Amino acid sequence: MPETKTKPYLSVIIPAYNEGGRKGKELRKNLGDIAKYLGTRGIEYEVVVVSDGSRDNTVDVAREFSKVIKKLVVVDRKVNRGKWYSVREGYLKAKGEYRLLTDADGATAITNLKDFWPLMEKGEDIIIGSRDLKEARILKHQPKWKEFLGNTGNILIKSMMGLWGIDDTQCGFKAFSEKAVKDIVPQLKVDRWGGDFEMLMLAKKKGYKINELPVVWVDAGQSLVGLKGYLRTFLELFQVKWRMIAGRYDYRKKND
Repeated sequence: MPETKTKPYLSVIIPAYNEGGRKGKELRKNLGDIAKYLGTRGIEYEVVVVSDGSRDNTVDVAREFSKVIKKLVVVDRKVNRGKWYSVREGYLKAKGEYRLLTDADGATAITNLKDFWPLMEKGEDIIIGSRDLKEARILKHQPKWKEFLGNTGNILIKSMMGLWGIDDTQCGFKAFSEKAVKDIVPQLKVDRWGGDFEMLMLAKKKGYKINELPVVWVDAGQSLVGLKGYLRTFLELFQVKWRMIAGRYDYRKKND
């Protein structure tokens, strides 16, 4: 008998670039933890891994989990286009009623969803993780220079994007409803690192409620975001601001 196609309640989107090799243990642990945790929830779920032109065995590592994750989608794009190009691809390819963005290294473990479930059950459209709320816990900090740039950049981001009231715009743990994804993601234009604030700016401009919850976070220590990445993010911030001024975004909220 053919398997019935059931719409997933949750899609987990993982952008990945060169997450194989020595780093493969982080991706394997993360995928294993996702399968174990979501397997106990009694829900239909899928995992969408988008390889952003990886030059190592990232795709093979992800496909190892096809037997333990029933609905596993691995996008093997040969050309590197950027993290947020991959995030957009994953969000739009996913089928879930809710779609969770998380990082390949598992810095924000899947168990942080424990406080997201009640809000999802209430039908909230946007729930984001935060490392900066007082209830959050950082088990291992980033290097001081990264924390300094991150904190400074956060003030600039909130000022330029009108995101005051959101403590942490950049945490890689964001759940959007299918409705919010379809309304917001097709308008995103940032390809590299600044998609978080572009996405949240559009959400706020459209009138969505943004629920921010504390998470437990650990620096994996092998981030691909160096100084050039931070500079690129600041450039993207000004590009998004210019598009806002130039009227390049549609702030009307769909499907009310």
